[in-house]
Amino acid sequence: MQAPLWALVANASRARVFAVDQAAGRLDEIADFIHPAARMAGATLGDERGGHTERATADGGSGGAAFEPRTDRRHKELAAFARQLSDFVGDAVAQRRCTGVLLIASDALLGQLRAQLDDAARRALRASEALDLGWLDGPDLTRRVLDLARANR
Repeated sequence: MQAPLWALVANASRARVFAVDQAAGRLDEIADFIHPAARMAGATLGDERGGHTERATADGGSGGAAFEPRTDRRHKELAAFARQLSDFVGDAVAQRRCTGVLLIASDALLGQLRAQLDDAARRALRASEALDLGWLDGPDLTRRVLDLARANR
């Protein structure tokens, strides 16, 4: 039996991986990832703040030393989640558990995911779509994923 096509449906707080059975018109869930940090307030996550400092110079003026710019923890958390998902997909491709991959993710996450896929997973990528379908379930989700799969055979 041939390995199935996989669809990764994700947003910043949740990702689900499905085996796409086009003949039967159904999705079989393989994995579910929850990323609670995406729903936390920025103050709760804490920001890594860069900064600027003033110091006196020998001629009586002042000079400055710049530090790294402020880094938003949300961006780091999103990148970490994307890395976790891309590693999962990359491992599946390497182990031949899937024949191809559809990425359907919110815009910000999709860019991170695509950037972090390894070469084998990039070659297995059939399509990527910037859509947040995380709020869909059941027949509506199945229809949307199957439509994308049919369009990218």
